[in-house]
Amino acid sequence: MSLTTPHHRIDLSGMNAIVTGASRGIGAAVSIALAGAGARVVLVGRVRETLEAVARRLPNDPVVVVADVAHPEAPQSIVEQAEAAVGQFDVLVSNAGGGDAVGPANTLSVDQADALWALNLRAPVLLGGLVAAKMAETGGGSVVNMSSGLGQQGMPDVSLYSAVKGGLDAATRSLAAEWGSASVRFNVVSPGITRTELGAWIAADEKAQSKYLEKVPLGRIGEPDDVAATVLFLSSPASAYITGQTLAVDGGWVTTAPSVFPAA
Repeated sequence: MSLTTPHHRIDLSGMNAIVTGASRGIGAAVSIALAGAGARVVLVGRVRETLEAVARRLPNDPVVVVADVAHPEAPQSIVEQAEAAVGQFDVLVSNAGGGDAVGPANTLSVDQADALWALNLRAPVLLGGLVAAKMAETGGGSVVNMSSGLGQQGMPDVSLYSAVKGGLDAATRSLAAEWGSASVRFNVVSPGITRTELGAWIAADEKAQSKYLEKVPLGRIGEPDDVAATVLFLSSPASAYITGQTLAVDGGWVTTAPSVFPAA
């Protein structure tokens, strides 16, 4: 399915959406999908030039906000700038994330831990709360947080990353309970390995890709459009009775165990 064509039965005309980490990969695909369905998109990221390159591809007069979401003052600043540009918010997609704290836990530093927490957990929770409060004043909205299957299952050398993503899943459930009475929904999208710059390493390593795909029932690496289509659904009235959920977009990876039976 191409996200550059209109989406049947999903119409976000007249709605405003904020997307963090919008300059590339999944964030750019999500922005294209939301705008293609009619939303006006506020693109948030650290580099103006890359954000403007995405903005040139979008209809509906997109807005660029330059911010590092991991900065302590960023959530409040993003809300203020977005509100000044578009008024009310209907959708927030907290997609910015990542980090390089990889390795056995005894080799990781406090600085690495703090940086990972600030980007992947503190920022989406604080930004989500601020945006939800604004949405509550105007009738509600949808917040989608981007997580990872590593928050749901164990893997060596990613303890900090798994911790913050698992924490984001848990925080999202609490935020859903906190804001549901105001018709603000919170959900998580949890991608598997996706064909982006961050996932390029496995696409280029035939052995690693083969081993990964052994545990993916659908037998392929994800595409940014796979994730964007799911975010579009959760952002729209089509998902009006869904909140507090973590939806894996990973071809079945997180729910599939390797076979313990001998080959036939």
